[in-house]
Amino acid sequence: MNTAFTDLAKTRINQTIIGTIDYHLTPFVSAGLEIQSGTLSAGGKTVEEDAHLRFFKNGYTSFVAQGKVQIGQFVDFESSNFLYAIRGIYIGTGVGIIQNNMKDIVRIKPTDGWHFPGEDKSTNIVIPLNTGVNINILDRWGYTRFIFTANYQMNVTLGEGLDGYKDPKSKGFENNSPDMFGVLSAGIKICFGPEGLY
Repeated sequence: MNTAFTDLAKTRINQTIIGTIDYHLTPFVSAGLEIQSGTLSAGGKTVEEDAHLRFFKNGYTSFVAQGKVQIGQFVDFESSNFLYAIRGIYIGTGVGIIQNNMKDIVRIKPTDGWHFPGEDKSTNIVIPLNTGVNINILDRWGYTRFIFTANYQMNVTLGEGLDGYKDPKSKGFENNSPDMFGVLSAGIKICFGPEGLY
């Protein structure tokens, strides 16, 4: 599930589907590619939902290259039950692009006819910031074949395409920070290919 953090007051929870492919440089360091597809929305038709009565629904797709590193890379987890239990906690980041496509957007303010500037379709740079945990699921021979993962990803976009609005501050619009969206996800990864020295 995702939540948009834009210049509009009311945020809404929507759905995202994620697919990844990773290469493990070590058991605890990975680099890979990710694709996301989903819907982001915020705002509404009352001043509580947005002071300027704006609303958008963005059907987005993003493509990113990213890396992740787990605690197990830095600690002797076999010497402590606690370190063994938390060895799969990770952080990560990367860079990519997001394609924005407004499925629904208010372009004319109903109270005074102001035309909200912005684009219905755009492409921006996106920087994902990840934190989460991997839990290895072993087969009967002791090899990792599946990984259950729970992840929170904050995506920072460079540009004004996420909400489709490029409103000027001179008209009283707040635009003090980059548009972002967070994604909370859970999934299963399938491990394949030969194992290395580890």
